[in-house]
Amino acid sequence: MNRELGRIDGAILAGRYNLAIKLAHRSLKHYYSSCISTNNVSIEQVKADNVRAMAICICRHLMAHFRKYEIPYNERRLMFITLVSNVIFLTTMSLYSNDEHLIDKATATYARENVDSIISYLMRYMA
Repeated sequence: MNRELGRIDGAILAGRYNLAIKLAHRSLKHYYSSCISTNNVSIEQVKADNVRAMAICICRHLMAHFRKYEIPYNERRLMFITLVSNVIFLTTMSLYSNDEHLIDKATATYARENVDSIISYLMRYMA
């Protein structure tokens, strides 16, 4: 995880904000894929590269786990995961469809910090 975040930081420092968004998307995709395969998350009709669909499946799995073991949880936190995943997914798709679309530093930094936050949160619950 630290290596991936370091790459995103390097892209931001170099002013390559489009690359930072793509790296953030790739980091989420890899982490979500490993969570899904490691924890046997039921994933129906979801493409392996669709970050927002994977985030929804992971959040549903977590909600079921929390309810089953009566663990208190914050629904806002789970909504945050799906919201950020959706924003990064849509931003990345707009980059691939339109090479002239430029990302600013604030958007790249937002993506980097939230990827770190999401992965850190999920690491607590997804072994």
